[in-house]
Amino acid sequence: MPLTFRPMTPADFPACAHELIAAFAEPPWNEVWTYQQAFERIDEIMSARVSRGYVCMDGQRCVSMLCGRIMTYQDWKQLFIDEFSVHPAWQRQGVGSRMLAFMREELKKETPAIGHLCLNTERGFPSVGFYEKNGFIALDNNIFMAAHVRWPQ
Repeated sequence: MPLTFRPMTPADFPACAHELIAAFAEPPWNEVWTYQQAFERIDEIMSARVSRGYVCMDGQRCVSMLCGRIMTYQDWKQLFIDEFSVHPAWQRQGVGSRMLAFMREELKKETPAIGHLCLNTERGFPSVGFYEKNGFIALDNNIFMAAHVRWPQ
């Protein structure tokens, strides 16, 4: 059966949650996601009018998913990719590159067309090379920062 690339719908969230769990359970991430956590993450990302999501399906099975939000920055818009994964059984077969190509074609249809993409990934992981191969660059002037908020008890 040929792979199908299309926009994500809420009906896809369960299959996407299973795909996310499988993709991030593998090295180098070795993350342990529950179904509920994965489903909630996808549902949260896809909950806004600016949300965009895309799936690659093999029949009813999700083999790749990408979701993010269109964000305004001064006089242009960008898609901030929050989640992008390919099921381990489908990695290194061009599915991820095809997903990015499909997403770019879909973003051309937006008014105005979305010409900027951004995302975060882990330094030193294989994902860096994949993104570089697909036209992304690391920006030297950007720093990803995080803080753990502790509330008084």
